[in-house]
Amino acid sequence: MGKPRVILFGLVWVLAVTSCTGGAGSDTSSTTSTTVAASTSTSTPRPVTTTVPGPCDDLVFCVTYEIPDDAVWSDGEPVGVDDFVHTLDLITDPVRGATEKTGYELITSIEPLGDRTVLVTFSEVFGPWRTLFPYLLPAHGELSYREEGAPVSGPFILEEWIVGERIVLRRNPSYWAGVEPVSGEPLGDVREIVFVFPASARDQLRGLEGNEIDVINPRPLDWMIEDLGVMEGVSFEVAPGEFWEHIDFNHDDPLLSQGWVREAISLAVDREAILEQTVRRVDVDAQTLDSAVYMRNSIHYQDNYDLAHNPAAAEQILVDRFCEKGDDGVYSCQGRRLAFSWATTVGDEYRDVIFDVVSESLEQIGVEVVLQPRTPSELFSTDVFFGGPEVWQIINFSWKGEADPFLANSTYSCRGDAPSGFGDLNVNRYCSEQVETLIESTSLLSDTEERAAGYNAADAAYLGDRAIIPLFQKPALLAFDSALSGPITNISKSGNLWNVGAWRGLDTVIIALEAEPDDLDPINPGSDSARMVLSAMLHGAFGINSSLEFIPVLAGEAAAHQGVNAG
Repeated sequence: MGKPRVILFGLVWVLAVTSCTGGAGSDTSSTTSTTVAASTSTSTPRPVTTTVPGPCDDLVFCVTYEIPDDAVWSDGEPVGVDDFVHTLDLITDPVRGATEKTGYELITSIEPLGDRTVLVTFSEVFGPWRTLFPYLLPAHGELSYREEGAPVSGPFILEEWIVGERIVLRRNPSYWAGVEPVSGEPLGDVREIVFVFPASARDQLRGLEGNEIDVINPRPLDWMIEDLGVMEGVSFEVAPGEFWEHIDFNHDDPLLSQGWVREAISLAVDREAILEQTVRRVDVDAQTLDSAVYMRNSIHYQDNYDLAHNPAAAEQILVDRFCEKGDDGVYSCQGRRLAFSWATTVGDEYRDVIFDVVSESLEQIGVEVVLQPRTPSELFSTDVFFGGPEVWQIINFSWKGEADPFLANSTYSCRGDAPSGFGDLNVNRYCSEQVETLIESTSLLSDTEERAAGYNAADAAYLGDRAIIPLFQKPALLAFDSALSGPITNISKSGNLWNVGAWRGLDTVIIALEAEPDDLDPINPGSDSARMVLSAMLHGAFGINSSLEFIPVLAGEAAAHQGVNAG
């Protein structure tokens, strides 16, 4: 039985994070079978490899989803083809549809192919097809997930929502999965989840220490780690988080557009010193991030940034290019002082440190940076964020990493709809036909390993050109009652409740949210808090494990097929 507890109610501590989401090749053979294998994070992977006859040889691209025979909604209705159709209709609805429709607008039909097989056809090849249908919604009954009784496919169902106090979920008595689908672990024994909304991070820790809260995941600060380290009966882990910090060059600047200038600056930046004075105060094992496409948590991550701190080599580059050092210690190259504006947000301790370390490092090699602090609303405004070198020359901010990097593809586009004429997210105005072609080729690669290889090849070229300087991932903290087993950090959209069906050790688990959700809308969740609650209630075609792998769930087996017209 679970221990007695007192529930804390109140407002939430809100973490203000400034972030943004961030030769062509295709397999055009007409073979009629495709094998897709998915592994889990456990030592004994579940057998989910399947071979399915190719049904779309005369089409461009299609995907087959094999719905598990025992998959049912909490009211006993089987999960079926109609649920895929209904979910697509909701996502693409022009009034209440999803704000992000990438991939869905390419779907031309959804139809049955056998009793439990769903055939989804596309107008063109869509490599990141595993990202589609993160939640599947029931076609029978248009019920709100604010109300008790809405059909769910996950391990928990809504019991009550008292606004301003708590959200209570109870175990789904009709849960169909024999094991937790994403982790492959045996199902757990937690019977109830209670979400509460403490007023501050200190209240979260106080509740955890006083046995009033069982799970918290606030933004980690050094004092929290110290406090958690002396708490009895509490376990915690600090891991690389979803936001990654970096330094960008404005490639429209006449000097920064030249690779040797970027090389000199990059060699001078002491990334290890930055780590020591920022994230290692929270996570002693924190490492530099050496990729711009995959997070260190990802099974597809590889080190693509190959520069080590070397100020002597950095200054030698300037000397070799006939730059002359002025009386103020700053070099002039091609008739211009090496002095650059540095834009970043005010009030961010990490970014204050980053500027201090970098400016000191650059001063040693004869380069000056001039701080231009801005509020987040100013920095990320259209006029500034997408501005030319007259607005900023170097900028420091963070992107949000994803399990599949495809939503950030426009970061590398030489042409697009940004105010500058570049890709939507190409704020640094970088253009390389090689990198752009490699990135574009990934959209035509439906195989997981081929996609990862394509992204890493593009990333190696991008970082090899010193387009940006990746720094680190901001740490994530997950702390919980030691009587509870199962919580593991997951920085994907699946969130930290990705394997909640396997948690065990307490009858009731009380979880602190950083904010009470405004709604529980699976089409547009709107907040991390809403996603966390929904992840305990609804499954999708695929889930994402802690290694950022896509694991079939309501698509118990799945395969992509490229037809003869996929060229």
